[in-house]
Amino acid sequence: MSDPHCPTRGVWKQDSSRCESLCPLLEGLGLPSALRGIACTVADSTMTTYRITCPTPDTCKIVDKTWFGRNETSVPLDGSERETKTRNGRKTFMLSGSVSDDGTSTVQCRLVSRGEGWYTRQERKVTAPGELRERNVLVRPGHDDVVVTRVFLKTEEDVR
Repeated sequence: MSDPHCPTRGVWKQDSSRCESLCPLLEGLGLPSALRGIACTVADSTMTTYRITCPTPDTCKIVDKTWFGRNETSVPLDGSERETKTRNGRKTFMLSGSVSDDGTSTVQCRLVSRGEGWYTRQERKVTAPGELRERNVLVRPGHDDVVVTRVFLKTEEDVR
């Protein structure tokens, strides 16, 4: 039985054969056309593994690991926003999270440096035993939302 506070808990490895291209998301974020070919190829061929835990009922910790290294994100699950810096520390964004009644875990990143109304949202839900579906949504004022879906399978491999 899944934990209602942490329904996506576990270690999840990307099933690239069932993932959509990240290119529309990169384009929506303003990736210059001269870089799109190589950047999209690299993004789509980079395998991601998640380790998702909830150290407390009010916090979700997501460790993602790729060829480029390991990144750790802790997010409050009560809907409150927390100012967070990018990895290089040059920009800030507002991070918040929640878990809905249907077991969808949502992490929202309000991109304050881009202006009012810009944000990304990652919606993760266990849709079948051992399967995690992730919807990456980019919201921008005056544009249709960009939605990219990726699929992850539960694994025993650890991501530390």
